[in-house]
Amino acid sequence: SGAVFLLLAISFMLGMFLATVTVASQSLFLTHFTENFDLPRALTISGLLGLVTTAIYNFLQGRIPFSLLAIGSLSIVLALTAFIEFGDYFVEDINNLYYYGFTLILPFTFVSQLVFWGSFERMFNLRQAKRVIGSVDLGTMVAQILAFFTIPVLLQLGVPITTLFTIGLFSVGGYLLLFFL
Repeated sequence: SGAVFLLLAISFMLGMFLATVTVASQSLFLTHFTENFDLPRALTISGLLGLVTTAIYNFLQGRIPFSLLAIGSLSIVLALTAFIEFGDYFVEDINNLYYYGFTLILPFTFVSQLVFWGSFERMFNLRQAKRVIGSVDLGTMVAQILAFFTIPVLLQLGVPITTLFTIGLFSVGGYLLLFFL
């Protein structure tokens, strides 16, 4: 039960991270860029980054220990999320940061899911996995539902959309911390 609770908490953090960062990135991108010209190009770049990221992850998976790969991958996701949140001090045009954030949605999703399911695979044998798979994945769904219902309320209260990156940053930080445990 301890391992199930830990993975449930990790999946909750994962869901909160993905929901908040996705909504913030998509909203800021669509506010500052055109749908007809910029969106198809950004989606292509995002897809290519997702493929490259997954290929690198799979290449390294057989060559370094999983715990090192997972911690390194989550640390990179944490650092990139922090750059999206605080990068306005380092870039000349903030729109480039919004474009960058949008193109990283898929790589963030792929890497965080690969780490989560890799952890799941290593924590349980096949018999145990069949029994607990539904309850462990429940955390991601609950967090995303909670986030998608809470975000409009926060925005109605005047909370800036960029605050969602802060929530995502804390969520991926919690994910990394729980992974250490």
